[in-house]
Amino acid sequence: MGMTYVQKVLAKACGKQSVAVGDVIEPAVHLAMSHENGALVINQFNEIYKDTGREAKVWNPDRIAIILDHRVPAESSKTANNQKKLREFIAKQGIKKFHDIRGDEGGICHQILPEYGYVRPGFVVVGTDSHTTSHGALGAFAFGIGATEMASVWTLGNILNVEVPHTIKVNIVGKFNPFVGPKDLILHIIGKLTAEGANFKVLEFHGDTIKNMSTSGRLTICNMSV
Repeated sequence: MGMTYVQKVLAKACGKQSVAVGDVIEPAVHLAMSHENGALVINQFNEIYKDTGREAKVWNPDRIAIILDHRVPAESSKTANNQKKLREFIAKQGIKKFHDIRGDEGGICHQILPEYGYVRPGFVVVGTDSHTTSHGALGAFAFGIGATEMASVWTLGNILNVEVPHTIKVNIVGKFNPFVGPKDLILHIIGKLTAEGANFKVLEFHGDTIKNMSTSGRLTICNMSV
């Protein structure tokens, strides 16, 4: 039996010919995204290097994106100081994919990534946000992780202990009725699967409805698939 799309993506990211469901792997990460909670990642990142005598440097600044969008403008001095901490870290590490609330390059993180071409088909994308699954719409294997896991990614460039997931094929055919769209579709699917029906699994969408759907519609479906 051949591999699923996600298995092929993960195999390539691991430098292997193939991977099977249940394998525990450490795929290379093409893009690591954080927003304001990147301040928590910095704390964990610095802990990794504590007492090592080594300079705390990210593995590849070109593969890290940080977008301030969840708490803007800052609602407290604590948030403002965390944003200042992020700006200083970004400048020190040479991270170019930074979208501040200042200027005209700000926006919502899951809009910024596709609009700026940061995500490509076949990428492994991780983010400190559960809706990182949005970028499955662009042919990436994308999922959310915690601050400690992201600190490890910033250090190594790999995501550790990933279990190759089962895939659920969802075949959608036909045309939408008037005033019905992608959001209605994914809510219907969630109702069928239940909120926990695809835990630790991948949803792979097929059919002419998906083929003819706009990118924004696909992003909506993948965003809510989490």
